Amino acid sequence: MNEPTVAICMLAIGKPGYALAAREAVASFLRNTDFEIYIVTDRFSSPILPPSPRIHLNLLDAARQEYRADGFLAKFDALAWCLGQSSAEIIIQVDADTILLRPLSAAEVSTALGEQRMAMVEQTGIAGSGMTPGDFQEHYSKRSLAFIDGSAAAPPAISFRYFNSGVVLAFRDELQLLLEWVAARRLLLPADHSVGAHMIADQDYFQVWTNSVVPDRCASLSWQWNHCGHWDTGFPRPDALIAHFSNFCNGPEFETVLAMHNLLAEGPAGPLLDNAATGQPADLAFIIITYNSSKIIGYCLDALPDQHEIIVVDNASTDETLDHVTHEGVTIIRNKNNEGFAAAANQGAAAASAKYLCFLNPDCLVTSAAVEAALSTLRRKPDAMIVPDYVDWHGGVTAGRQPGYSRLKLTADLLDNNGMAKWARRLRRLPFYHDHKWSWPLAAALFVRRETFHAIGGFDESYFCYMEDVAVGFEMARRGLEIVELDHVLPHLGQQGADIPTSVRISLIDNARLKFAELHYGRAFAATLRGLRWVLHRRLGIRDALRRKRWRALEGR
Repeated sequence: MNEPTVAICMLAIGKPGYALAAREAVASFLRNTDFEIYIVTDRFSSPILPPSPRIHLNLLDAARQEYRADGFLAKFDALAWCLGQSSAEIIIQVDADTILLRPLSAAEVSTALGEQRMAMVEQTGIAGSGMTPGDFQEHYSKRSLAFIDGSAAAPPAISFRYFNSGVVLAFRDELQLLLEWVAARRLLLPADHSVGAHMIADQDYFQVWTNSVVPDRCASLSWQWNHCGHWDTGFPRPDALIAHFSNFCNGPEFETVLAMHNLLAEGPAGPLLDNAATGQPADLAFIIITYNSSKIIGYCLDALPDQHEIIVVDNASTDETLDHVTHEGVTIIRNKNNEGFAAAANQGAAAASAKYLCFLNPDCLVTSAAVEAALSTLRRKPDAMIVPDYVDWHGGVTAGRQPGYSRLKLTADLLDNNGMAKWARRLRRLPFYHDHKWSWPLAAALFVRRETFHAIGGFDESYFCYMEDVAVGFEMARRGLEIVELDHVLPHLGQQGADIPTSVRISLIDNARLKFAELHYGRAFAATLRGLRWVLHRRLGIRDALRRKRWRALEGR
């Protein structure tokens, strides 16, 4: 008897966390199966996913989502598209925050289904909540079933199963019936899919289908198929098949993605990602400056495309940063003291042999497509600097090419950093807030020809940290050179690259802006800003002292 064919279906839209989690999930299925993988995603997320001929993409417009539930109900759109594209007999629908921990065959999938048409793991609780199966059934009857189909009967307690739809095994004919039923019900239901403060989403539909519409057609999988810290103890257990990093509809956190990555790295030998050669010659050097970057540097290095020079300049980290730089062929420059970003970046550039350089923050992840586009642009415009746009963890996009700093902008930023955000917002509404006569590159991922970088004098080492990219932009403009914004968006997990206190970070930013003000707008203006900062610090100190006094008075009552 021939094994049934199996395909993977996944949804990865919205915030970058879903795409970064899906990157790890897809890598695990590429490594541990020979199944085709069908992913519904969006234009921001698709470049982050690993390249492979086994991956099939369908791009959706994530911006069209009007209600919170839309992003979860899109799972049914993904399944419908997968059924239309694949001829596989069995579909495994998995959430983007799952990791397949060991090899999985089609025969094992078929055995897990047995005589049933669908299979899921029963969720028996919520960690730390005290929820019981009876509580789940009450939730099901009063919310899920009442909203989706109030005329249907709830099952008796003995046969009720609170299935979790993070991992679903199903034959294609069963999925087709499910999708037709879902589509018919949604035509009759409120679009917002909310019951008070509760959201009705994909899992509710799966539960109503398996408990009330077609009972006894869903097998209950063993816990190994959907092992989740949200309800299982001892997560992640080594004998699990699929680890599910569910965050209860809130989307993956930064720490979640790193945990997925680390768990995958501990699995069976094999490449994490299919980083196929880009077709470009090995003439690009990535220069990465680290300082207490142990949390992120390994992840950053793993994401780099192959066949390029990599130089890590470490500014005397006091954590385990360099313990995570284990990649073959990486050049490590160890500074005995923290030399600051500009000096360390210049060190890296001096050590590079490649024709082109990319100064990369350890909390910024590049894609092969962005690298190819940057190199192509530099070959056409050898004296330019190239920067992509960036998307943060919450989905906010920041332009890579920023307008120049005026006196007004320097003042507003100083106010914002020192407790006067309201006044800063007012200044930002004024004309001439930006100096549009020049621009600067937000250098989380800055591409430039090595000769051009050296010709402008590199980064100004009088800046210890921050504003050195602004100074580079000023110098580029003075020489009539261009800064080009790349039509690519890279994830920038802001302020994850260096583990330093917020107060120290603010002080470094303020000092850098004062330095820029003095060098480009004169000592008198810089002295005015220093006086303003002194007044703001005094104001904050008095306010904090009064707050402590009030607290002591309250505690004494």
